[in-house]
Amino acid sequence: MTPRPDDEARTELRDLVAKASQRRESERERVEIEFWQEIDRLQGRYHGAQQDIADALDVKRNQILRQTKRYRSADQPATND
Repeated sequence: MTPRPDDEARTELRDLVAKASQRRESERERVEIEFWQEIDRLQGRYHGAQQDIADALDVKRNQILRQTKRYRSADQPATND
């Protein structure tokens, strides 16, 4: 049987959980940014690609436009479909 925790152990555990949670959130944000930047690149492959992407993701074209604008990197030119 494991020993009962004291206040110091509980505080340490809370800090470790908070750090793990923060890491998870930052990774989630990084992946979201990478995803929408990749979608932004892909929508320029051919005329109508934005609609095909929207269909594949089961979202509206407008959402593709908003998200790609939001996460577009500064060195990436805008692609208008």
